[in-house]
Amino acid sequence: MAIQATYERHPDLGCEAVVFIDDESLACFQIQRDLTGGPRADEYCVTTGASAPIYGAITQWRRVEDRFEFALTHNAGRLFGDDVLSFVVTPGDGATVDELAEHVERLLR
Repeated sequence: MAIQATYERHPDLGCEAVVFIDDESLACFQIQRDLTGGPRADEYCVTTGASAPIYGAITQWRRVEDRFEFALTHNAGRLFGDDVLSFVVTPGDGATVDELAEHVERLLR
């Protein structure tokens, strides 16, 4: 299972996100935040890309080398099928794992 990860900024949609996509199943896990000035710019959400957003869904996260691990609230765990998501990240669009981790950290503040 390869998880491709990218950082995306969409001024037209008023948001930015770190997007994790499983190459095999095409399952998606996104951490999103409204851009500065947006109605919910002070909080992040997670989504499958097609689901409704769940705000405050990550209780903790950590990075171990190229592995990202997210502990989720009960509601988010039901959406993603587990209370913990853990996967090795393959950066896309010329990003590095360090850059992706910095974006995750910033979005979750």
